[in-house]
Amino acid sequence: MTFSPLILILSAVLVLVGVATPFINPLFRRPSTPPREEGPSADGPGISILLVSRGNPVALDEHLPIFLTQEYAPGYEVIVVADKTDDETGNVLKRYANQEKLYSTFIPASSRYMSKNKLGATLGVKAAKNDWVVMVDPACKPESSHWLESLSRHCGSHTNMVLGYTHFNDEAPRMMGFEHLHNACYLLRSVEQGYPYRTNCSVLAFRKQEFLEGYGFQGNLKYSIGEYDFLVNKFGRSGSTVTAMEPDSWLLEDTPSKRTWQNRKVYYQEVRRHLEKGHRYQTLYLVDQLSMHLTYLLELCGIAYGALTHEWLLLGAGILSLVLTLVLRTVIGRRASRAMGAHCGWYQIVPFELSLLWHRLATMIRYEYADKSDFISQKV
Repeated sequence: MTFSPLILILSAVLVLVGVATPFINPLFRRPSTPPREEGPSADGPGISILLVSRGNPVALDEHLPIFLTQEYAPGYEVIVVADKTDDETGNVLKRYANQEKLYSTFIPASSRYMSKNKLGATLGVKAAKNDWVVMVDPACKPESSHWLESLSRHCGSHTNMVLGYTHFNDEAPRMMGFEHLHNACYLLRSVEQGYPYRTNCSVLAFRKQEFLEGYGFQGNLKYSIGEYDFLVNKFGRSGSTVTAMEPDSWLLEDTPSKRTWQNRKVYYQEVRRHLEKGHRYQTLYLVDQLSMHLTYLLELCGIAYGALTHEWLLLGAGILSLVLTLVLRTVIGRRASRAMGAHCGWYQIVPFELSLLWHRLATMIRYEYADKSDFISQKV
């Protein structure tokens, strides 16, 4: 049996594509554990943990005790900022009023035309006694009493910002956890490469002095969303902005409702219009998606053409290439999900990857039909 040179070349290309393209993948480029300044915990900086609680007193009541009982020798404080009119949150704070580490303040009811979350964060930063502030969403909780100590190891003298990592528990929808993981691999890895852009994890450590001297959220206070994104985009710098990826430094995030999750993605479509340095992220995402979808298309075309024309070498190469792609992408995805606390079955990796682009397109359509005034703080 003889084969034409063209069939031999096409077969070799198919196999090569099946081996190479699975590595054009953010899950393969997942963030690593960067070098950090070592030393006993007693040498760490004093830290102020900032929780801006708006509309979620149940989560605050559940998680606040964990923040107040961290084992951190240098000392820390917990600042809770709440809405003045939120009686339920006020009742929660009264129950912990005797805690020495706790300090609470309130957003004035008269605040207008600005984001309550950003205003609350600004008030909390100004009230902080320490230069290092760790801003955390109250829907997140440490999984370890050494969380603050682990995070603080990255707050070195040459560091201006530390991006932490959050993940969902095993009760969260698998697709939600995978999508969160997929985005985190892009965003945290870009910090390690010296291109801090934004974050999809609601934990961020930064310096009070730099925040105040840089006028904090000035320029985007009217947007009701994106406080973590705007801070990373504005203050993140190559070489001095780092990530904290040790499991002890992770936070477990309460599973958002389906509507909240969809709104979060739609809101990002608005936020991204006001962020800088996004071209690299968008280009890399496009390259990854195109390489994956074109690979599957090429393999299926090779299999179909080989079967219809009885070119058995091409048919075999197409099948081999498809199997290699599926196996490699599954192994890479499974390793990433295990390493970063995502709960995905091996059989879900490939379907989830293929559906990501269509989820994004659906989100973009929702954004186009959304009322854009929803993204702007209104008069209260």
